[in-house]
Amino acid sequence: MKFYARLIKNRVTEVWNDGGLNITPHDVHVPSIASEFIPCPETVQPGATRVGEEWINPPPVEPALPPEEMPEPIQ
Repeated sequence: MKFYARLIKNRVTEVWNDGGLNITPHDVHVPSIASEFIPCPETVQPGATRVGEEWINPPPVEPALPPEEMPEPIQ
């Protein structure tokens, strides 16, 4: 499967994969959007930045409360 990152000002706003169909963003997006995609490793996440050839993922989002302090879901 091939992965592509949509970069806007060197920040990944979207990660897209071809689903194993061997297609590119140019096959499914209008040219102005397709031109914002570049190939990337499958480990790249939305919010990552690209510095030169290096991809830097954002830190994981931590829960606001530890699991033992989370309120019970409303049913």
